[in-house]
Amino acid sequence: MPYCPKCGGEVSEGDRFCPYCGERLEREGGRVAPPSPGAMEHLSFAFNLASRKPMVFAPAILGGVISMVISALVSLAGGLYPWGFTPGLGYSPTPRLASFIIFAGLASIVGAIISYILFFASLDMSRDAYLDRPLDLGKSVGYVLRRLGTIIVASIVGAILMVTIILIPVALLMFVILVFDETGIGDSISKAFGVLRKELGDIIILLIIAIAGSFILGLIPIIGSLLSSAFNVIISIAFIDLYSYYKKAV
Repeated sequence: MPYCPKCGGEVSEGDRFCPYCGERLEREGGRVAPPSPGAMEHLSFAFNLASRKPMVFAPAILGGVISMVISALVSLAGGLYPWGFTPGLGYSPTPRLASFIIFAGLASIVGAIISYILFFASLDMSRDAYLDRPLDLGKSVGYVLRRLGTIIVASIVGAILMVTIILIPVALLMFVILVFDETGIGDSISKAFGVLRKELGDIIILLIIAIAGSFILGLIPIIGSLLSSAFNVIISIAFIDLYSYYKKAV
């Protein structure tokens, strides 16, 4: 039984593309790659896949919960010790304002780092779900930590691209490709431009849905941020599916 040179999955003798990762197995031949579905088909597939494998939401939900807890602790610390007067008997002395600012700053930084790592762990787990691999939060976090240097540089590049507004889709696709193909930053950007040229309409639709959905879900009290995080996982899988079909067609 032959194996895919990209992901190592078993493939049949007659397969032209790997059924797991979409890698082209033949460079010659007259068969035409299947046409790419539309944006709504990608989104529907992503929703169904995430519903079958709810573990894929774990990194995003965990990151959201940690952010909520840290924000609550900072708010609680500020509320327990109002600035400008001394608490009554039985209460601890009012802490210095500088101490509270340092605590709030450090807590925010820790929360941001954890959320940052879990965001990319979510992309890795979405890739594993898409390729029908076992879902393991520890493995996905470990993958991010192993590539942390590349990911940090990619984030800086992505931030620069996003400043231009018009290149936001390229930055988002770069992150997806960086994780899905486990490739470098330059290769990811090059491929992202290729996807953008071929799938511009579907990419714009997915972005509009992502922005609108996250905004609406974010308005829901208490759990809005968690629902928004879960929705973004579905969007990520939709982009992975779009990219996978693009690879089959080129």
